[in-house]
Amino acid sequence: MKGTDRFVVNDVACAFQGTTAPVANLSVGGLFAATQMLPPLGEMMEMDVAIKGRPPFRIMGTVAWINDANPKKAPDLPPGFGFRILRIALPDKVALVDFLKRASPARLKRPAPGR
Repeated sequence: MKGTDRFVVNDVACAFQGTTAPVANLSVGGLFAATQMLPPLGEMMEMDVAIKGRPPFRIMGTVAWINDANPKKAPDLPPGFGFRILRIALPDKVALVDFLKRASPARLKRPAPGR
């Protein structure tokens, strides 16, 4: 499994800056948060990730891209932002990999360069 392999997921949410948002896709290297509350591009922040059946865990990373412009960068995704994971505890990463192994085999195409 590569860090750029993105999986369509259900029952995953993230919480950041007082907002909770569903996660539209997830990978070992990041996630896409579906939300109208868009942090600035490049912002470093922490967020809690909740996967069904497991206690939430904290990750740290950066806002890698925004899907809000018209036309959208990724028309197949709702408004939101891509988040690159820079720090995750080892037990949480192991749990994330295990979850992704059981996730939908329908992978989204890899993001375009710069996303």
